[in-house]
Amino acid sequence: METLLWILLATLLNGLVAFIGGVTLLLNKKIFRRVLVVLVAFSTGALLGGAFLHLLEESLEEMPVQDAFIILIIGFSSFFLMERILMWRHCHEMECDIHGYSYLVLIGDGIHNFIDGIIIATAFISDFNLGIITTFLIIVHEIPQELGDFAVLVHGGFNSIKALIYNFLSQLTSVVGGLLGYFIFSGNSLWIFMLPFAAGGFIYIVASDLIPELHREPSIRRAMISFFFFAVGIILMFILKILFA
Repeated sequence: METLLWILLATLLNGLVAFIGGVTLLLNKKIFRRVLVVLVAFSTGALLGGAFLHLLEESLEEMPVQDAFIILIIGFSSFFLMERILMWRHCHEMECDIHGYSYLVLIGDGIHNFIDGIIIATAFISDFNLGIITTFLIIVHEIPQELGDFAVLVHGGFNSIKALIYNFLSQLTSVVGGLLGYFIFSGNSLWIFMLPFAAGGFIYIVASDLIPELHREPSIRRAMISFFFFAVGIILMFILKILFA
């Protein structure tokens, strides 16, 4: 029961990230872009470090190496396929070429958040510390995404209040995923297979969505700043690895 409460708390906290988009109302476009690049760079490093140093390493302790890497590849490939089919988009700009498909963005994010909830539940069932770290990883990735999604919804015709509410409802599907994950994986060993699967998904997000965004920065100085925060994200995951070992 305690594990379930932590899962609910973590997924609800993840849901509240949707309101982070409101801060963009206080920033002009130029400042918003600079802040967003830093957040994307940090979340890129944190996701990459978390995938290899936490999720994958934990899975290697629970299953044969070959099995873990096969499932990781399946996870990577699955996220690729889902993004192509569902037109998922992790947009990090004020101007995005899909702003005319606002409802599709909400649907895609809802499914994405549902899977995040399952991943959070899986991590908590495996180990409490891993659950905390996984929740942190998902939230730091969601912050730049939700900032971008809010901007897309407003640009696509939503007023600010409606964009925040709809984005929040889409984010709450993580709670449903968390509950489903708990009742499916609790009491059996199926959760083990979700760890490398989630690692593969995180690596895909980094490789296909986040790093290409960082490469779009034309300024060498800003590119180096982005790399600095990218490294900070990886180092933080390494420090957490040592602290929670």
